[in-house]
Amino acid sequence: MSDSHGSWEPSARVAELLFTDFDGTAAADPDDVISEGLDGGYRERSEALKEVLRDPDEDPAGRFLACVALTRWADTVGYEAVVRAARSPESAVWRGASYDRLHGQDDTFGVLADAVGDSADMVEERGTATERLQAAEALLNLAGQVQFDRHISALLRRELVAALLPAVTAGVERGIARLAEEQPSYDLGLQLALMIAAAHRVDATWGLDAARRLIAVKPGERAVTELHDAIPETLQA
Repeated sequence: MSDSHGSWEPSARVAELLFTDFDGTAAADPDDVISEGLDGGYRERSEALKEVLRDPDEDPAGRFLACVALTRWADTVGYEAVVRAARSPESAVWRGASYDRLHGQDDTFGVLADAVGDSADMVEERGTATERLQAAEALLNLAGQVQFDRHISALLRRELVAALLPAVTAGVERGIARLAEEQPSYDLGLQLALMIAAAHRVDATWGLDAARRLIAVKPGERAVTELHDAIPETLQA
């Protein structure tokens, strides 16, 4: 997971749930605990984490970590929380709970994208494939609004793109229109290039056209490099 604010300390219950291994040993990284929970330990802690997530008196960073854990464990409640946050991203209580090391930008939605994408290995066990699709679609709808950077790739697995192609293409169209008007503080061009490259594998005609239109609005070096590598036809004049 990306950096969280250095001065933040988890509450006692969050420390017990996400900073303590399943053998009772203190853990420095909640990602390790979340990964360990995939083997079945999630059953021991999910209900308590749902209480954390729903508690308005809990620290926002603790609620965010609870959402990440539940989502990674393919829990319906986690997916539903992602969808709600995506409907009103600026008012999500945990904005700023995680930020990327390179640009110092909020990347909470990028972390959630990783959790949704990586939860593919749990949806059969949990019976939540439909809820995962809904959460992925909600995040893809934000692609032109908030920073994902390369985290967007977690939502661009072939099966997700095939199922959610309209959301991918609509997000790209909105993003290109935005770049034609302004340059956001984050690398929107890269996000769009990654989406176009993924969609190109499903719809090559649309992908090539979108790639050329993105290049025309000067999306930045990282985006252009990504498109040239993924769609060599964009190298042609």
